[in-house]
Amino acid sequence: MTSNWRDWYHLRHQQSCLVSGAQFEDYVSRILGRFHDDFTNPAPAGTLGDGGCDGLADAGTILYACYGQRPARSAERELQAKLVSDFTRGRDSWTTFRTWRFVTNAPVGPETLKSFTSLQQQHGAETQRPLTMRIWQPGQLWTEVVSTLAQQVLDELYPGAPGVENLELSDLLPLLDSLGQSDSSADDAGSIRPVPANKMDFNNLPLGSRLEFNSGRLMAPRIERWYAEASDPALSDAHGERFRAIYLAAREVTPEPIEILERMYVAVAGANFRMDARRANAAYAVVSYFFDSCHIFETPPSVLGSTHAAAN
Repeated sequence: MTSNWRDWYHLRHQQSCLVSGAQFEDYVSRILGRFHDDFTNPAPAGTLGDGGCDGLADAGTILYACYGQRPARSAERELQAKLVSDFTRGRDSWTTFRTWRFVTNAPVGPETLKSFTSLQQQHGAETQRPLTMRIWQPGQLWTEVVSTLAQQVLDELYPGAPGVENLELSDLLPLLDSLGQSDSSADDAGSIRPVPANKMDFNNLPLGSRLEFNSGRLMAPRIERWYAEASDPALSDAHGERFRAIYLAAREVTPEPIEILERMYVAVAGANFRMDARRANAAYAVVSYFFDSCHIFETPPSVLGSTHAAAN
């Protein structure tokens, strides 16, 4: 999963877990069906019902029971009865499972917990039929299942994810990915460009932004190699022009350098990019690269004079 969007998927998961009854149970079946390649939820068969089973997986070694909360005054008693009933029927109907998971979005109160621990003790390691038994609530469902799914699967489960189409510089994603695959290498560190302190001073960049740029500059040689190997020799200049346009648009919205920079980072790496440390470092690297090449922010007059003198 791309960490930029982790919070968004997590929010959608939490929203899906707020529903009641069969809606929650259907949601659980959908995500378990993408988590296990052999997950099967048996259809109730007449008087036989479903045998207390809301899904078998891993060659029948895992049995799931699921209960979506129903608003009721006796919610705790109902949950307790459902847990005991599903387990008893499942144990008597299915002989292959070794792990039993009860998935619910209902609050687990003391009576339900007492019944659950009693069942655990009846099937401990030294008993005739030892079982691993767990209660999964929305938090465990996220940690154990949803957060492990591939982003393509998450996009199918939760349509409308904020994808790369919202990035103003989406064609820089391959560069960000290449920068994020490993930490800065030792050979890069030997060719770090000097920090243009006068430009930073001139644009009133805060200390935090300067530290981000200094970290990003470690990757400048890799960015130069990436552009040198690109099929379009004018790609760097094209990106520089687009960076300049984004910078000028941001400057119209706010005069604060740190707020302008944040908009530049988001244009490159998307919202919440700081939640993925490597993606954040890659964003710092790319933005600092175009800062140093004078495409964004303003160049001090002394630097401009030196540039013109060198050109003559």
